[in-house]
Amino acid sequence: MTEVKKTFSVKGMHCASCVQLIEKAVSKLDGVISCNVNLATEKATVSFDPQKVNDEKISSAVSSVGYEVLKEETQEKESLEKERKQKELEDLKIKVIVSLTLGSLILFGSFPLIMNYAPAFLQNFFVQLILAIPVQFWAGLTFYRATIPALRHRTANMDTLVAIGTTVAFSYSAFVTIFPQVIQAIGIKPEPYFDVATIIIGLILLGRYFEAKAKAGTSEAI
Repeated sequence: MTEVKKTFSVKGMHCASCVQLIEKAVSKLDGVISCNVNLATEKATVSFDPQKVNDEKISSAVSSVGYEVLKEETQEKESLEKERKQKELEDLKIKVIVSLTLGSLILFGSFPLIMNYAPAFLQNFFVQLILAIPVQFWAGLTFYRATIPALRHRTANMDTLVAIGTTVAFSYSAFVTIFPQVIQAIGIKPEPYFDVATIIIGLILLGRYFEAKAKAGTSEAI
């Protein structure tokens, strides 16, 4: 048996569960001898029998659990890859700023005690709904993109937890805002939780921003 060892660049990993999902998916392929994924460098090192499995099958296995294998880097492409990562970092920074800014406004208008000092329009549930929509479905889109393929293949990761948790909070809050009489009819005070969904998304993205900066520094050091 001829054994080949190759390293693949993987996009979209955020936590240890991401590493486990990729290693499990690739290791299931017939012909794969071993698969080791490094979260810090975003690399997957795979030993395999080229007679039974090829790069395309390995890439498909990674894609099936919600991640992406980037094309093999060459010296000419290194600068482009660096630019891509820098752009992703800048996009993430913008999402963090928008999420935490809008989340803070919602929190100011809905949190007990401090809401008494907030302008009346910030205490309006419909205003909070409008402020929460871009955070949930623009800034939080990355969580849905990772969750949908993961659920399709009966797996789960941190993105799944964030997506489901914030979606439930947002959906309940939207229902309370639009149909408060239904909630009142069953004896519950209509109180939305837009602040919970937006602040969670903002803080998770902030953590990922710091993580991405640390990864960039690690890659350059290596």
